[in-house]
Amino acid sequence: MTQALSSAIESISALTLEEKHQLWLILDEAIAQSEESEWLEDDETKAEIQQVREEYQKGDYLTLDAYLALK
Repeated sequence: MTQALSSAIESISALTLEEKHQLWLILDEAIAQSEESEWLEDDETKAEIQQVREEYQKGDYLTLDAYLALK
């Protein structure tokens, strides 16, 4: 464990429950944004997104209502 992480853990321990919850929300959002950036840069994901866009443009899709009606 790095010194920076150890210091952060010490600081977090001193926070109130409400402050820890706020930090959790901030970290959750930051992680989600980082993951999304990685997905958008991934070649496989780019190809899948392009494929779905092409299928949608061709009308090759099923609406949610139509899908639910099949069940």
